[in-house]
Amino acid sequence: MIIFYNKKTGRIVGTIDGRIHSKAHLKMWVGKKEETERIIVNWEPYQFFDEKGKKIDKTKLKKNKNYNADFEPKHPQKELMRELDKSPRNLNNYEVDLKTKELKKKN
Repeated sequence: MIIFYNKKTGRIVGTIDGRIHSKAHLKMWVGKKEETERIIVNWEPYQFFDEKGKKIDKTKLKKNKNYNADFEPKHPQKELMRELDKSPRNLNNYEVDLKTKELKKKN
């Protein structure tokens, strides 16, 4: 997820959904660049499974073979990002703390 927010107020003005962002996603912008900033939340795989659901060690992965994976957010607020991934509408309840650049509940 890429979260765009107003630089002066911390109010969230838009998002780009997704867990892994391409170069094209990273070029996109919501709002005026001089007025908004963004938080980029990428997800990375941490556990891999074969087609039968058996866990596979990352070092044993073979090229050109498809695997399923469990992903986790690469962000200090991992649990909150997991929550928002399940219920993206809940992002409306948050704003960005301009000092820490982390999400906080709206007052």
